[in-house]
Amino acid sequence: MLIYKFKIINDENENFYREIEIKPGNTFKEFHDILGECIKFNPGEMASFYLCDNKWNKIQEISLVDMGEPEDKDEAVDKETKPVKMMSDVKLKESIIDPNQRMIYVYDFLKMHTFYIELSKITEGDEKINYPRCTKSVSDIAKPKKIIPKNEEIEEEAEEAEEESDEFFNEDDSQFDEGDLNLGESFEDPKLI
Repeated sequence: MLIYKFKIINDENENFYREIEIKPGNTFKEFHDILGECIKFNPGEMASFYLCDNKWNKIQEISLVDMGEPEDKDEAVDKETKPVKMMSDVKLKESIIDPNQRMIYVYDFLKMHTFYIELSKITEGDEKINYPRCTKSVSDIAKPKKIIPKNEEIEEEAEEAEEESDEFFNEDDSQFDEGDLNLGESFEDPKLI
């Protein structure tokens, strides 16, 4: 039994590293599931794999969910673009054509967590081990740091905001003589016509 060993890195955290062993007969959906498990993602977000050439140019998308065909069939389509495949329908061995196959994995299209995956080794597996599995896990995705100002800074900011609002609204500007405005009159001014 052969096993694919993939190494995974992420540009959000230079220390992030994962190694995954998976059978060639597993689907991309199973690959997606083990990635989510070992990276500790919240389930339910959109995701796609992109098969790439050796320069990381995307060649084929393999998506978690079918987003449907474009409604306008007359739209210009890039001749090199292939139809999107579904993760649950595609086995790894059907798409891995290079012994150093490269892929990009994007999770959560709003946050765009992007992972670079490379096939590092095809090796003999162990019948006693359950695959897929994560064999190495270093660091996590960098989370944005929340900077909480000290209490004095918060009070200073509130005072500055109050001063600015006082400058913006002047009492003289807000009062007007209600007698000058007659809403019943026409806006037609004979001088302007």
